[in-house]
Amino acid sequence: MHKLTRMVAATAVAALVSTAGPQTSAQAEDVIIGFAIAQSGWMDAYDGPPLIGAMMAIEDYNAEGGILGNNIGFVVSDTKTDTVQGAKAGTEVVAKGANFMVVSCDYDMGAPAATVAHSNNMVAISFCASDAKMGVQGIGPYAFTMNTPGQVEGAIAAKYSWDRGWRKAYALLDASIEYNKSVCHGFLEYWKKLGGEVVGVDTFMQEDPSIASQITRYKQAAAEKGEPEVMALCSYVPGAVSAIRQVRGAGIDAAIVSGDAMDGHYWAEGVPGLSDHYAVTFGSIYGDDPRPEVNEFFARYREAHGEPDTSFPLNGYSVIQALKVAAERAGSLDNDAVLAELNKFDKEPLLWGGTTFVPDMHIDMFHPMTVIQIQDGKGSFAANIGLEDPPALQLIFEEFTADLYD
Repeated sequence: MHKLTRMVAATAVAALVSTAGPQTSAQAEDVIIGFAIAQSGWMDAYDGPPLIGAMMAIEDYNAEGGILGNNIGFVVSDTKTDTVQGAKAGTEVVAKGANFMVVSCDYDMGAPAATVAHSNNMVAISFCASDAKMGVQGIGPYAFTMNTPGQVEGAIAAKYSWDRGWRKAYALLDASIEYNKSVCHGFLEYWKKLGGEVVGVDTFMQEDPSIASQITRYKQAAAEKGEPEVMALCSYVPGAVSAIRQVRGAGIDAAIVSGDAMDGHYWAEGVPGLSDHYAVTFGSIYGDDPRPEVNEFFARYREAHGEPDTSFPLNGYSVIQALKVAAERAGSLDNDAVLAELNKFDKEPLLWGGTTFVPDMHIDMFHPMTVIQIQDGKGSFAANIGLEDPPALQLIFEEFTADLYD
């Protein structure tokens, strides 16, 4: 997140803290939400926006009587984008009386805190981890995530590309975290299923200052097999921005598709005049989303907090919404009772969209996603796409090599 907006976000959260209760304490009669999320480090770009969305939900619901007549308070502990600190942050919010926990928007970064919650029989919901391991399969039955799997994001990117008439694709994976791997695997698996040609695949790492050798290999593959019409770039900021700048600087004009980590266009300042970039994410922040409630939410966000960087605040709001709905249906704040109600969600109309959880799957496999585009450095809505046949769920990914897709 660029510096100015990060400062605005911090100010907005501070203002909401002052209205909703102290950041590190809450009244005994409150329902306390414990946020063990990143407020510093690279993960802050992904946890900061949904935290503001969550605070907006808390403010809204407190004005309506809270949850079961109890005011909603909260405590926040900074994981500092560090897995060891993540476990400490989870422990801290539990010690400060949290009834439920909210964790980071990534499995690798959020799992340590979610594991602490699970060991305390406490429901933990990730803002937007796109890995099914943030659930029954990896943490246990108390863990959920407000997202669809990365494989589904990648498959939707493939479907969008196919619908545009593109038939040759290339994949460039930042192999630094599991999220990136899942997006690229989903793209390539679904692309092959559709009948598309994979011209080549390659990898880099988030911290690599140069991808010159990858660009050389791309051009060699393009010369041998034909120019790709689309590149699946599976990465996150800031490394993805550096990669895109180098790709475009090398004269590669293929459309670029990415997952929700490349939502918004704030980062496009680093690639002046960028066009033909498409990201699969939660909604459009540009006032042109086909869902009126999304446009209304961001109009309200804009008035209170300035221009949003990403659509991630939708997920933050939806996490609090989900806890409120489940607790009030249960008529209880008991975690097992709330868990039972969450497991009954069937296209539950949350702000980010209809949400389904079942006892053995705490990530929504079929959730439609929004494709946003960047043209001439500006973002706008491009499409809404859902899949009736998403890729088979994978928890562990094979090493990313070209022969997987021959």
